[in-house]
Amino acid sequence: MAKDSLSQLRREVHAKLSELDRILKPAFEHEPVLPGVVTVSRHRCGNPGCACARQAKLHEAVRILIKFKDGYATRSLSEEEVRSFKPRADAYRRLRKARSDLGKWSKEVVGLLDQIERERRSLEGLSEEDRKRPLR
Repeated sequence: MAKDSLSQLRREVHAKLSELDRILKPAFEHEPVLPGVVTVSRHRCGNPGCACARQAKLHEAVRILIKFKDGYATRSLSEEEVRSFKPRADAYRRLRKARSDLGKWSKEVVGLLDQIERERRSLEGLSEEDRKRPLR
């Protein structure tokens, strides 16, 4: 067993613990979440006399795209609605990112634990025949 590499692996696991606190921070926020995205869209209105048709100056609208189980819904938002929906949509995005980061973090920690296990394995006390057999 190589004590130096085992110590290094343990330091890496310890460092991962402090990373976990940062990853889970959005889970402890109190702000409500809304599964959606607030965007600005640019479009033509269809009126042939409008500047959007003549000069290619497109109209801007702030919209929200909301995710439902059976699909998506889009709706235009007033400035007041933007102030209401945007923080909730941003909180949702932070929470989903935390979930994704936690999955990656978990895989990395499991990999480190597997390496620690391999470093700590000992065949001491096994018969010569058993020593030749591969361990899981």
